Amino acid sequence: MQGRRRGQGGIAGKNNMLLCALTYSYRHNRPDTVQPRPAAPRRDDLWFFMTTPTPTIVLCAAHALPDALDVVRSITASRIMADCRFILLGVNDDGRWPAGVECRPATDLPALLAGQPRLIVQTLSRQDHEAAARHFISNRQGHYLLATHLDGDGIRKGWQRHVIYNKLTDINVFIDQAAQAPSGSPGFLGLKNPFVLDQPQLGNDAPAQMLRHAYDALLNPTRRDIAGYDKQDDSDIQLAYITHFYCNQNDISSVTQLLERYAAYPADVISRVHFVIVDDGSPIDYAIPDLPLNLTWIKIDQDIRWNQAGARNVGAVYAKADTMLVTDLDHEVPLDSMRKLLARKPCGKRLYKIYREDTDGKLYSGHSNMFVLSRGRFFECHGYDEEFAGNYGAEDFRFVKYQKARGTLQTYLPKSIRCIERTDINRNKSYHSLSRDLSFNTPVDSRKKREMATNGHGYGHSRMFLNFTWTVLRDQRMNVPVQRCRDVFWKPLSLLRQILPRF
Repeated sequence: MQGRRRGQGGIAGKNNMLLCALTYSYRHNRPDTVQPRPAAPRRDDLWFFMTTPTPTIVLCAAHALPDALDVVRSITASRIMADCRFILLGVNDDGRWPAGVECRPATDLPALLAGQPRLIVQTLSRQDHEAAARHFISNRQGHYLLATHLDGDGIRKGWQRHVIYNKLTDINVFIDQAAQAPSGSPGFLGLKNPFVLDQPQLGNDAPAQMLRHAYDALLNPTRRDIAGYDKQDDSDIQLAYITHFYCNQNDISSVTQLLERYAAYPADVISRVHFVIVDDGSPIDYAIPDLPLNLTWIKIDQDIRWNQAGARNVGAVYAKADTMLVTDLDHEVPLDSMRKLLARKPCGKRLYKIYREDTDGKLYSGHSNMFVLSRGRFFECHGYDEEFAGNYGAEDFRFVKYQKARGTLQTYLPKSIRCIERTDINRNKSYHSLSRDLSFNTPVDSRKKREMATNGHGYGHSRMFLNFTWTVLRDQRMNVPVQRCRDVFWKPLSLLRQILPRF
């Protein structure tokens, strides 16, 4: 992976069509009958490990017609659903249901919704749907409600029906375009979030593929989708740890030793951190260690001297969290401070420095090029200026000055959050031998200072950004379940976030 520059009518007829279609074998990869766009890059060559949970689908069928029950029986027996758990409500176990289908009374729905997180509740009749929708008025568990429309009768307009089918319902499932046709026509309710099972481009087993696609898209954000594309959800990651290195001596032990210590942190902490390691064109060969971390390892293809501005820019591009810790390799964040960083609110327009702690436990000033800041704010101010690349110094100083000139507030994190300078780096074996001479970048920095003072907004930054190619050597995620917090008030408070400043 490289960077840039490199239709039948009537309910019986429709159900019979679906019943036949669902008996086809299911293939997780793209079916041979499909002729889609060219294949996207696969993740098979990357060190990627993530399993998806078993989908649990609650089928409400107390008022379902016999044809609809035949459809359910076919769905649960299909290979497409072999790893799904089905709970059938309102239907007695007559011995004809496939193994693994659990028949329970319709009155069990409230207990299921209260006792399990993230269920799919799919109804097979309008009576069942309207009864189930009442339990979704206060849906704080993250469950999903699906309404199945097997006929073309349509739903008459009405504010109560609008609430039930458009506000409380996540997906309106239609067997085909004919079943969807009445939606929005005169006198009928326009149903939002439509999902049509009959997709001719997918072949005869399109309904089966589409149903499984819906289940996986709702419950398994990290998956291979119906078109064969790999999808990945990193929204549980709350901190991106970006560091870079250039080693032209013997090995990269200065990097691997640091990562090994982080890998020993508790899983509940380290699973929410994304480590972005950027090799700034090191001319030596090495092996990337196999460590249980959320890790993206990037190597810049060109050996550009003192290109840490570019290394930090490409690291920010790949960061999976808005809160970024950008640091040199010779600093380390203790476990307690890592926990506190994860617990902090978004940075907004603040650029934080971090106090350092010596061996006696005393605090002293933070490093001039170690920051915690917002990824969005980083790009809003154009990132690091790569005009400084090729020679030593000034890019970190000018980065701060340009941020502050555009309204960013620089301050320190609380003293309870601290870092330590590493003492285990062998600078004769696992470091670099580049010369530190500010002479070449001093006139560049002086010009930018004068531009900001004279020309004002927008000046003082060349906009040079990612002027090189790079290769992603590894991209992996930990297979650790993350307990998500609940915040049902966050979305309703969006109006306040629109009018309040970001501080």
